[in-house]
Amino acid sequence: MRLEKGVITNTQLMFLILSFMEFMVMSVNFVYSICGADAWIAVLAAYAVTMLVAVGYAAIAKSYPGKNLVEINDVVFGPYLGKLFSALYLWFFFEYMIHIAYYFNSFWLTYIMTETPRAVFVILLIFVCAAAVRSGIEVIARCSMVFAIMVPIMAVFAAALLLKDMKLFHFLPILDLPPKDFIQSVHIILTIQFCDIVVLLMILPYAEDNNKIRKPLLIAVSLGAALLLFTVLMSTAVLGARMNNSTSVTFAITREIDVAKVLTRLDVLIAITLLITVFVKVAVFYYATVLGLAQIFKLRSYKPLIVPVGILAIAISANLYPSDMEQVYCARYIWPFNASLFEFILPAITLIAIGVRSLTGSKKERNG
Repeated sequence: MRLEKGVITNTQLMFLILSFMEFMVMSVNFVYSICGADAWIAVLAAYAVTMLVAVGYAAIAKSYPGKNLVEINDVVFGPYLGKLFSALYLWFFFEYMIHIAYYFNSFWLTYIMTETPRAVFVILLIFVCAAAVRSGIEVIARCSMVFAIMVPIMAVFAAALLLKDMKLFHFLPILDLPPKDFIQSVHIILTIQFCDIVVLLMILPYAEDNNKIRKPLLIAVSLGAALLLFTVLMSTAVLGARMNNSTSVTFAITREIDVAKVLTRLDVLIAITLLITVFVKVAVFYYATVLGLAQIFKLRSYKPLIVPVGILAIAISANLYPSDMEQVYCARYIWPFNASLFEFILPAITLIAIGVRSLTGSKKERNG
């Protein structure tokens, strides 16, 4: 039984993916202290790999039109092994959801409202996302069309105000870092900024034309990469080596804005950007988690799971790490390897299994 009745156009799908990816402009802060001024090169390298990975994701979705990841796993691996694969993916989606919620909460407590009780922003975020998830994928997609445009506009506005502070020598010397650090930076960007789009395998079947999902996917990934590259180039040109001393480079550059002593401290730009990007990101992971759980347990609707999953997410994410530096350490040295299992290894196994099934099916047809 199809639990999601909504259908989104391929254009809405493209904007949804782009809006989903725009959180990259904040989470890219994890790599600056590793690769410094060469972060833009790492972004380009990660983008090149991501395009190949995205083609693989699209191939999985197009092999079984109208089926999401949980349904595909059941077909490809059988009802038991398939549910094990699906359960692993759903745990990963939930993990991602609580990590982003923690980041959002920590940002507001550290930079904006330092005296606020710790769980307040997590509760507000999950509550808003729960309302969106309850309304269905169509509502999330329609919201994302607006948000996808707002974030680039704010980035260009900030760049225009910071133009006088940009220095080309901040990019020198180029590639002056050990290969190990460069590879680590690319790996982080791949797993945190780009390839979390694996969650979209839960949403792609609800596109209006399942046979043409690769184009909006690749366009959105390219636009997202362009936005990330623009942000990294702007940050590097403004701050240079000072990026290594900031825990939030994207936030720090807005503090450099000073137009005639009137337009200053536009921290609200970054605060608004974070609100927009986190909402779509968490809503998509939230939606994928509850929808997948409902399918595994053969429920008639995913809506009864929204509240318990939300409460669990609040309870865990409010105090996920003892300190913000623990999250930074995890993002650099632990999470990329954890995410690689779900973003690269399991999808590769699925693609191989689909290929084997199609070959054996073709042989049976010829022999029959």
